Amino acid sequence: MQTAVTTRVWRRAAWIVAGIVLIAVALWFAAHIPRTISIFLIAAFIAFGVQPIVGRLERRMPKPLAVAIVFFGLLALIAVFLVVVVPLAISQTQLLAANVPAYAATAQGWLADAQSSLQQHFPTLKLPAYGVNTGRIGATQTSSFISGAVASLGAIAVNTATGFFIAFSSIILSVFFLLNDTQIAEGFTSMFPSRKRQTARKLAAEVTEVFGSYISGQVIVSLLTGAVIATATAIIGFKFSLILGIISAVAYAIPIIGMLIAQLVAIPLCAPQGIWMVVWVQVVMFAMARISDNVLVPKIMGQSVGVSPIGAMFAVFAGGELFGVPGLLLGIPAAALIKILWRYFMAPWISAQLEKS
Repeated sequence: MQTAVTTRVWRRAAWIVAGIVLIAVALWFAAHIPRTISIFLIAAFIAFGVQPIVGRLERRMPKPLAVAIVFFGLLALIAVFLVVVVPLAISQTQLLAANVPAYAATAQGWLADAQSSLQQHFPTLKLPAYGVNTGRIGATQTSSFISGAVASLGAIAVNTATGFFIAFSSIILSVFFLLNDTQIAEGFTSMFPSRKRQTARKLAAEVTEVFGSYISGQVIVSLLTGAVIATATAIIGFKFSLILGIISAVAYAIPIIGMLIAQLVAIPLCAPQGIWMVVWVQVVMFAMARISDNVLVPKIMGQSVGVSPIGAMFAVFAGGELFGVPGLLLGIPAAALIKILWRYFMAPWISAQLEKS
């Protein structure tokens, strides 16, 4: 009896060691093929994001037609973005670069006003006789930026071409994932023992639903947030509304701290148009962020992910500390995945151990 127990313990230990070795080898291999990993990860995210829409259309038509309609719409949106949004964004960026001296002058004026106010309230306070020449700093920084950009045009062109190749390959691969989702799911379940395959199918379906709902919901909420901020700030006369809308859409995808960073970035953008423009833009961004947090997110994302607010905050901060920006973006779905795996594997095992004792 003792020998059988010892053999079982050693067998489990061997399986654990083998698993650790396999994970280490997989990580080493993945580190040497970063572009391939990027293509597959982006394709998986695209497939997860559009899968809920494809699933709804699939109830009324064949799957290939549903996939074709969804990706035709996606490509149409990309075309609109490239033809309409990108030129406007470039135009506003050029205007922004041309206003760097105005930024410097505004900052110099704010510093001078602050210095005069301090001198009035604290006459004995010793302040420097000369302020910082922000205009010269702005011109120097702009010149350095332009020189560096011209010098790196070749690298920018190569990186742009690589980005387009990765994006195009990812879209094609995501179509393959959607058309062959049943075979991929069966391949996943085949890795489990026969008696566990039904559980593995349920696990794969739940993970697909959670990730698909989260990704599609996050994209929808971020786009709505950015679009409303861009439109509202354009109505009040803000010159860089489209740039701010794009920044806000990207920032809102980073939970908790993203919009705070976007609001800080908006302050210098608004500065040349006066303090009241700063105030009104901050009001618009704050109000839209609260509407998104309290109305859009609970309806579109909150119920589908199933992570408590405390768990979400912990996941975001822990993910950001461990993996940087990707960890901030993926902290909540990773927490949802851990919760699902716990419910399917760890909870039954713990219950079985407690029943034995």
